[in-house]
Amino acid sequence: MRLQRIAAVFGVAAVLLSGATACTRTPIVAIPSVSQTAGDTPLRVGTPAVPDGGVPLEGELLANVYAAALNAAGLSAVVTPEDAADPTLLSQLESGAVDIMPGYSSTFLEGLTPASPAASSTTSATSSTTMSSAAKEPVSGSQVLDALKKALPPYVSMANATSAEDDDSIVVTTVTAEKYQLKTIADLAKVCDKLVFGGSAEFRTKDRGLSVLASDYNCVPQSYEELASTKSELLLALLRADVQVADIHSSSPAITDNALVVLADTKQVFRPQTVVPVLSSKKVSDDVTGVINKVSAALNNDALTNLNRLSMDSHFGSMSEVATAWLVEVGLVKATS
Repeated sequence: MRLQRIAAVFGVAAVLLSGATACTRTPIVAIPSVSQTAGDTPLRVGTPAVPDGGVPLEGELLANVYAAALNAAGLSAVVTPEDAADPTLLSQLESGAVDIMPGYSSTFLEGLTPASPAASSTTSATSSTTMSSAAKEPVSGSQVLDALKKALPPYVSMANATSAEDDDSIVVTTVTAEKYQLKTIADLAKVCDKLVFGGSAEFRTKDRGLSVLASDYNCVPQSYEELASTKSELLLALLRADVQVADIHSSSPAITDNALVVLADTKQVFRPQTVVPVLSSKKVSDDVTGVINKVSAALNNDALTNLNRLSMDSHFGSMSEVATAWLVEVGLVKATS
């Protein structure tokens, strides 16, 4: 089984994370080891705030993946915690408190508004215009990334984006999908008033949440239940049919593990949340960016879902051990016997 195979590499993870010096760490496959001057402070990888309704530990997991890769390349990297007051950590990138920040494209872009102290007046105006039009028209993942790259302040650069996303997804069970012949949200709109929806408190009120289903799809549910995802409350309510429709994010293992049906968002009302690292231009070298890009190239939707699955099973180890085991499994870090 896949999970058994992943568990088998945790012995390797322990070796990689157990006090090896920068010069003895196993290098990332196909990437030369990156030198670091003795006495240099460790690179600080920030923990992003997960989009509302996402898997709670996903941000911490992403930060550990990039930090583990940098450590394996011969550098010293540490993970800094999430900051509720600055979920994008853009201001900490400016101050030097954080050097590398994996995060979510639309969340970054929303943070670069005139209200954000991290953005310059020129950048803020660009971002404000972008977000204003994005609020009115469908926006693809590539369009958001292009807008983000243009909106970033001078002290921040964007590394290569991953192909992994953490998006709002409207899901139903296979029973409900078959009963009402549901494949898209437009199909759902025909029976919406007969069904109970479930999701976070924020999904009820945010501009790209319940309201956009009503305005763009004419889908107004019979009622809405506010349910958290921290202990699978929303998932259990869906499986028990206490709710018939739920907002469960695309990177959640709950979708594949329970054969849930994701209804196609044909009108693209939900903003794409592509995982993308942004970097301090003052601190991160081209060699370090190369390591980050190698990890991003391997991180797709299936990989993010599986990482989230592993993070939920505490017997697989800490976040750093899960991250390193995944790097070994996908061939980014050499396994040693």
